[in-house]
Amino acid sequence: MTPATGNDPDRTPVGQAAPDAAQGHVSSKFIRREAALAAMDAKHAKISAQRFSLLRTRILREMRSRGWSRLAVVPVTPGAGGTFVAVNLALALARQPHTQVTLIDLDLGKPSVAGQLGIPGCTAVSAALREGGGGLGALVSRVDEAPNLSVLAPDRAEPDAAELLQDEALAQAMRQLHDSHPARIAVIDTAALLGEDAALAALPLADALLLVADGRSGTASDMAECERLLVGMPPVMGVVLNKSED
Repeated sequence: MTPATGNDPDRTPVGQAAPDAAQGHVSSKFIRREAALAAMDAKHAKISAQRFSLLRTRILREMRSRGWSRLAVVPVTPGAGGTFVAVNLALALARQPHTQVTLIDLDLGKPSVAGQLGIPGCTAVSAALREGGGGLGALVSRVDEAPNLSVLAPDRAEPDAAELLQDEALAQAMRQLHDSHPARIAVIDTAALLGEDAALAALPLADALLLVADGRSGTASDMAECERLLVGMPPVMGVVLNKSED
């Protein structure tokens, strides 16, 4: 699977009715482009959708049986495609009737969910915490093309991402966001696990983890190091081999 990136994001015009008046809403060029590509090559689109539908089924069954609602999608190494998997998994979950999903970009040092979806990014998380007001909930927008999907996708990097992710104010804000929508599944995009501490700082905010490994250049030693780092962290639900030939 090869990541695709949306460009030229645009917002829905002010005044158009939103499904949730408490949320802003955005339009995704990525989703619209994928729909156009599917119309031209239905067979390829079906194969790609089926891969994430199978993953969605496994994830939903396991999380619901255990009472979990927050899943962190964690790339093992930079460039493994964690954001690509997080976005497409969130879209697959949101296609399930009566399943509300919030996609949260907590790769605060290098946020890329907004770019992947082709939507305008929101205010920096640190600014929202300083200013109070609606907390993180004020940063969440609903995606017009996927009514069951909401996103929290900052538009700029935080200079001290690891420190911010370990701040109790952020942990409290994440709990408040969850408590305001307890039935929602949260898909959390994180930094790469190996090479920096920002991912480790984010993992305690999740109930479970889904690792994304580079199926072409990942190594057994990478996975061994992950196993060492993840001692005491939330349970790992599985490993996605992204960019593999299978």
